[in-house]
Amino acid sequence: MIKLGIRVANSINSGRGHFERCFSISNNINQKIIWLLDYKNKIFEDRVLKKDQIFYENDINELKLSKSLIDSGKINFLLIDSYNLNIKDIIYITKKIPVCSFQDKNNLLPVQMVICPHPIVFKIKKGTISLNGPRYAPITNSLVKNKKKYNGSKINILVSMGAYDSLGVTLNVLKAINKIIIEKKLQIQITIVLAKGSPIVEEVVEFIKNKINFKLVLDVKDMSEIYNNNNIAIGAPGVSHLERMYMGLPTILIAQNKIHKILIEKWDKLGCAIKAKNIVNEIKTKILYMIENKNLRKELIRNGRKSVDGKGSLRIAKSILKFNKKYD
Repeated sequence: MIKLGIRVANSINSGRGHFERCFSISNNINQKIIWLLDYKNKIFEDRVLKKDQIFYENDINELKLSKSLIDSGKINFLLIDSYNLNIKDIIYITKKIPVCSFQDKNNLLPVQMVICPHPIVFKIKKGTISLNGPRYAPITNSLVKNKKKYNGSKINILVSMGAYDSLGVTLNVLKAINKIIIEKKLQIQITIVLAKGSPIVEEVVEFIKNKINFKLVLDVKDMSEIYNNNNIAIGAPGVSHLERMYMGLPTILIAQNKIHKILIEKWDKLGCAIKAKNIVNEIKTKILYMIENKNLRKELIRNGRKSVDGKGSLRIAKSILKFNKKYD
């Protein structure tokens, strides 16, 4: 029987994407799961199922508690979703039990199984099982259950640059949209999603003050209603973009790091998004292009839904259980 441990980055700087994709996988595994987190926060504690157990490592780089639970036999398969961990510790664990790791770049981690739900291919060690591509996109159950088609005629824009958006890209997007409203006299409703711990919350609140078209939503637990009520999004190319593709929400992607730039080029070429640089006037131009081009929006929706079918979490869970059964 599998005794699954999930070591996931959930600190403020890591955002929520790592937790979300691991949580969606966990929903397809009926046994008790041990969660090993970086950061104590009621949001995550409320999400984890009652059958499961939560432990906290002392530091974002640590696997000390994880190793202890493995050595005591409480974990016999470890799922890792963190880019902060010490490779020597990971090597130690792979000699004890099977390890499956999310990876977005070439780092040749010596693990038994690798997951990359993005449209990129990279080198892995010989003999490693690879779960690669959007067919392995982990979509949460709440989105699968509540998927709807937007039938409104108004332009509703979602701004979702990650829960924390430490670079403040959100502010440039808001400036671009405000310019469009003033210059083009368009009626646009804007929903901004952030976490309470984001360093830009106060600036966003100040910017949207007295602007009735703008609404800020903090610490959203279920994004399905927000996705269903918008018909254009501006965001980053991580887990949330896979969700938007599944939900049929055409997106303008803006990079926040080097990996994002690579991913955005791939999604743009596949016709699953359009790209913009983090420059107010360019963002404005791309938003207007999206608003004025209904056929483009339809094409992005069609390509996105074709790429992400909502069964990625189940495929990953089945692969983990199948591998563990062989290992046993």
